[in-house]
Amino acid sequence: MRFVSAHISLEDSPISVQMSFPGFLLFVLSVFKRIAQLALLILVINLLGYFTYKHFMEVAQEQKNRLYSRFQSLNDEMDSLDSKISQTYSNEDLLYIKFGLAVPDTNLREMGIGGSPLPDSLLAWSAAPIKKLKSNVSERFQSIESKMERSRNSYLNLQLYMERLHGNLQHTPSVMPTEGFLSSPFGFRTHPVTGETEKMHLGIDLSAPRWTIIRATANGRVERVADSETLGRHVIVDHGNGIETRYGHMEKPFAKEGQMVSRFDVIGYIGNTGRTTGNHLHYEVWVNGVAVNPIYYILPDQYSVE
Repeated sequence: MRFVSAHISLEDSPISVQMSFPGFLLFVLSVFKRIAQLALLILVINLLGYFTYKHFMEVAQEQKNRLYSRFQSLNDEMDSLDSKISQTYSNEDLLYIKFGLAVPDTNLREMGIGGSPLPDSLLAWSAAPIKKLKSNVSERFQSIESKMERSRNSYLNLQLYMERLHGNLQHTPSVMPTEGFLSSPFGFRTHPVTGETEKMHLGIDLSAPRWTIIRATANGRVERVADSETLGRHVIVDHGNGIETRYGHMEKPFAKEGQMVSRFDVIGYIGNTGRTTGNHLHYEVWVNGVAVNPIYYILPDQYSVE
């Protein structure tokens, strides 16, 4: 067996020690040293890995909590948004009713999506509730988005309807054609000039001084400017949709045949031409070839359409 000798002496001392031990012991000590170093290295790596893992787990948990809180907040916001959409639907229904339209089917507004969840989804939701919350928020978002799109289209339809309605109202007589007082109503009467009884008066008479302005009562096209024995100098305006107005006994027509006029445009002046007993405007409204009472087409100022 091989032995290794070692001579040990203290500095500045005459005493020394002579030792000898087997050579394999040095090998064992060297191996043990390497094992100890490796074990220490593994311990350090494990400790670093543990604290790194702990740090990232804490960060991940914090992010998860924030994400869960955000999803919950979004869910609450969607509750509020859903409530506002329901209120919008109520206002929309009132508009449809106001304009005499059929109220949209309530079932079409729900815009349901999805269906029964798959088994793997249920398993994932049971393991991670945040996934279920995320799925619910995503589905509600799609549903609300669909509802808003449907409501937007509905309001566009209402807007088009109201624009057409406004256009029709612009061409429907709704104001007094002149300043003055009602001197003879629509209906049967004794003719003030001929004395005929039960004579149908096809319009109303509005008395006012000579040269008082006469205005168009709605948008339209001047169909005729003429002179006759009964109406004297008169103007006829075609408003479309089967409606026309006639203005008689003018001192002087101002409008020209074929001219487009708007409500309140000057078309002539009150006079005493034709078969009449004094200065006044004879005003008629015809609908689909039938004379109707013009009073029904004279509204208070706040209800007239510009």
